[in-house]
Amino acid sequence: MVSHGSENVYSARVKFGLRSSPQRWGQEPIFCVQRFGRTETKLPDGRIVYIVGEHEDSYDPDFYIYNDVVVVHKAGSNAGGESAATGAVDDSDRDSDSISDSELPDYLPKRREEELADNLMGATLAAGADPADIDIYGYPTDVFPGTDFHTATYVREEGSNGKEYIYIIGGLGYITSPHRAATMTHRLDLQDHTIQRIETTGEAPPPLAGSKTEQKAQLHGDRIVYTVGSDTYVLSLADMRWSRDQAHAESPAVG
Repeated sequence: MVSHGSENVYSARVKFGLRSSPQRWGQEPIFCVQRFGRTETKLPDGRIVYIVGEHEDSYDPDFYIYNDVVVVHKAGSNAGGESAATGAVDDSDRDSDSISDSELPDYLPKRREEELADNLMGATLAAGADPADIDIYGYPTDVFPGTDFHTATYVREEGSNGKEYIYIIGGLGYITSPHRAATMTHRLDLQDHTIQRIETTGEAPPPLAGSKTEQKAQLHGDRIVYTVGSDTYVLSLADMRWSRDQAHAESPAVG
């Protein structure tokens, strides 16, 4: 695995004489943590959780949309503390009656072309994380399909022993991905790192909405408020039901 901040799959190929060739097309891509369309979530205990994302695009032999989770356990004080991502959402103005009494981490979506120049592993190692403190979790695609351009929202249940989760909403995925047919919701358990597909009801956001415009998902009480463009949807965590927030719906044009 490449862990130098300036390296990526292409530069590693050059260094080790593994240049891409027409014969490589259709083969398995080389694993890479340099991605865009991923999310970065800072947890209260200092862990940083990076969820999925894609490397390059279909023109590249190492193009791949990942369905993994990378957890950095002991990042340095600067790890994840500064983000140049456009559309990054500071969740500090969330409701004070949030589901957890503790301070929740910022929601920091990574959505920019310059992400291609940002090596996740190199950045975290440079910030003080040792490779031994980095775990990578993979999942069967029928449990968690390849995902990018989703949202990730940290939730801790009430009580001293409240479980911690990250709710993963939406995504783009491959052209054959189930994300193309519906806005899916998955839940990552931050204790055992299992992922579960959550069945929801109600009026969910349309599929692929977040791939067309900026999106954000914030925790307010026991609800996740998901905003995409000028439209707002609310997911109740009590019954996993979506509803349209008409108060924030786009006003009709005048005249």
